[in-house]
Amino acid sequence: MEPNSVVRALIRDRAKLLGYVWAIVRDQHLADDIFQDVTVLAIERAGEIKDEGHLLVWSRKAARFKSLEALRAKDYRMMSLDEDVLDLLESDWPTMDSVVTTDEADHLRRCVEQLTPKAREIVHLRFTEGLSGIQVAEIVKLKVTSVYVSLARIYRSLAECIRQRWLDVERSHA
Repeated sequence: MEPNSVVRALIRDRAKLLGYVWAIVRDQHLADDIFQDVTVLAIERAGEIKDEGHLLVWSRKAARFKSLEALRAKDYRMMSLDEDVLDLLESDWPTMDSVVTTDEADHLRRCVEQLTPKAREIVHLRFTEGLSGIQVAEIVKLKVTSVYVSLARIYRSLAECIRQRWLDVERSHA
């Protein structure tokens, strides 16, 4: 493949690969760094990559290797997935290759924007920063139970918003 084609394909499927990496490292910043490393490596090896299907498989393997390498290098004590679980995930992951993530990501982004500022802060701390419910509670000055109740409400709100957006898309295509 040409390097430009590699970059376009990786950027298009960025959310999938980041999700895969995050499932291993459980740290958004580290996942972003690993995605960048995999992208650079893919550009360097573009001539060895046959097509987009090969790129997807190759990039997941490279991401897995880079993720485990990063965890060992940083001597992470956090819980990450066991190697057996990663093997199972690897065997099921190709079914996700055909899923278009740009619409889902766009719907989620727009729905998150509709949340209250406090709810957006809780979501950011919990999922972007990867903090525990206890840590979020300390930062936002709420009881831990209040944070978990808020998260449950946020999940319901986001689910309903995304469901509504898909219904609107279906109606517009009808």
